[in-house]
Amino acid sequence: MRLLSLLIFSLFWGHSLSAQLDIENCQFLPDLKSCTTLVFMPAYDTAQNHSYRQIIEQEWRLTPLKFVSYQEYLQYKNKKGYAYLLFGDDKISNASQRSSYVYLELWLWANAQKKRLARMELYPDAQTSQDPSLIYDYRFNTEGHIFNWSEGMLKNYLQQMQDYLERGQKRSGFRPGPAKAELKQLKTDTLFIPDYVLKEFNTYLEAKGTQSAQELMANYPYPYKIISNKALSKKILACPKGKKIYYLLFVRSNSDKYVSVIEGQSGDILYSRLRPLQFNLRPKDLQRLANKVAKF
Repeated sequence: MRLLSLLIFSLFWGHSLSAQLDIENCQFLPDLKSCTTLVFMPAYDTAQNHSYRQIIEQEWRLTPLKFVSYQEYLQYKNKKGYAYLLFGDDKISNASQRSSYVYLELWLWANAQKKRLARMELYPDAQTSQDPSLIYDYRFNTEGHIFNWSEGMLKNYLQQMQDYLERGQKRSGFRPGPAKAELKQLKTDTLFIPDYVLKEFNTYLEAKGTQSAQELMANYPYPYKIISNKALSKKILACPKGKKIYYLLFVRSNSDKYVSVIEGQSGDILYSRLRPLQFNLRPKDLQRLANKVAKF
């Protein structure tokens, strides 16, 4: 699917911003609501019984949906009346810069231009970091190549995109905003931590092993539990109305990292911090979180 990668990259050349969740062009919400949103997937994942399709159908409320394969992209490219929800990838490699990004984004065609409304940064493994266009070769579940990706996480991403757009609230990962008072619940409630946060990478985006959970959490005095992505996803999706579930979301985007706390029932971002030019989660990140919790 290298052609699709080149087509999408050409739309946004010069606009590659690394933000865990970036919301912009909220003024085009009325245009969006008049569209049908095209969700691009591998052809075999567009089936009605596919779990990711079911999550999107359950959570998406802004527009009608149509699920289409990557091979159909050119049929719909740059057409009015459609919005586009799909993976994106950027790679820049030259004498002065080497960068690689994979993300989920929402855009539409308005005023003879492509208007990005939302971009959610994804955390690729070493193989996909080296060649981000591989995202189109994977099944929609990404086959484990994207760490911050599951049915439960996708539910929260869709909630976040829609909530910010409906409020007309721009958001930049560079200015994530203050922590929310609900963070105080972590003094007594368990913070679930997906085990991929233990993975470590070097400055060349190459895997270099895993770190000790005990060392990572040494400065975090509140309840926590490290679990698999699959187990966390099940907890998010099974959380009954009126209940809460809190988890740590860690994203390494090119040479920056984002540390967030998400409430999994609503998708609410309670805490988010950018640490530029860093690649791995460290005890200091958990200590900063604990200090913030203690202030409430």
